[in-house]
Amino acid sequence: MLLYTLCDNIVIFQFQRPEKYLGDLDTWDKAEEALKTSLKEFGKPFLLNEGDGAFYGPKIDITVSDAMKRKFQCVTIQLDFQLPARFKLEYSAKEEGKRARPVMIHRAVLGSVERMFAILLEHYKGKWPFWLSPRQAIVCSVSKDYCSYAQEVKKQIHEAGYYVDVDESDKKLSIKVSFYSK
Repeated sequence: MLLYTLCDNIVIFQFQRPEKYLGDLDTWDKAEEALKTSLKEFGKPFLLNEGDGAFYGPKIDITVSDAMKRKFQCVTIQLDFQLPARFKLEYSAKEEGKRARPVMIHRAVLGSVERMFAILLEHYKGKWPFWLSPRQAIVCSVSKDYCSYAQEVKKQIHEAGYYVDVDESDKKLSIKVSFYSK
C-alpha cells in the first residue's frame, strides 16, 4: 500500500458494529470477519475499534500523522449492505437462476486531495522524492555558449520520460549546483 511506504507513522483501524445499526446480525458478523481476514492477509498491524463502525456496515480507516504529529484519516473503505437492500438491488449469481444481493463499497483512497498533498509536502519537507517531483532533472549550461547543447540534453531526458528543465542563466556553475542541490 502506497501510504505505508510514504509515512512511518500510520495506523490501520477496523471499525465494527455500533450500538445502533441497520441490518441483521449475521450479515454484520460475516462482513466484520471478512474485513478482519483481509487485514490479516495484508500483513500490517491493525487496531480493532469496536462500536465505531458506520450504522450501515463495518469499515477500515487508515490514519497518518503529519510532521507535527497530528493525526488525519486519509483512507477509508466502507462496506454498505443497507443501500442495496433498500433499493432491492440484485444480480445474477453463478448458480443459474439464482439472484444475489450486492454489497456496496464506499472508498476514499486519499481522503481529501488537499489534505494528502499537505501531508506529503510536510513529510518530505518540501523536497519531493524523484518519482513525485515536478522536476526530476535540471540541466545547467556551463555558459551561454552551451545553451543549445543544454537544450539537446533536455530533449533527450524528456524523451526518456522524465520532467526536466534547463538553467541557461549566466550564474556560475558552482552557484547553480549549490542552488539545485538543496
